[in-house]
Amino acid sequence: MAAGLIRPNTAFDASLQPDGSIRVVELVEKKTKVPVVKVKRNKDGTYSCPLRLTRDEIRAAIRADRDRL
Repeated sequence: MAAGLIRPNTAFDASLQPDGSIRVVELVEKKTKVPVVKVKRNKDGTYSCPLRLTRDEIRAAIRADRDRL
C-alpha cells in the first residue's frame, strides 16, 4: 500500500510524533526566482558590479536564496 505513495528518487523528511507515529513529508523545492548578478574581478584584485544594488535588494535576494532551500 505505501509503495504506491512513495515515488522513486524523491526526497522525504521523516519525523517522530509525540504519539509514537512517524510522519513522512515529501520535500518539494520552492520555485522562487533568485536574482543573479555577474561580478567582474579587476586587475587590482577588487570586484565591480555592473548594477547598483541597494541594501534592501541585497537583503531580499539573500532571503529568497535561503528560503529556496
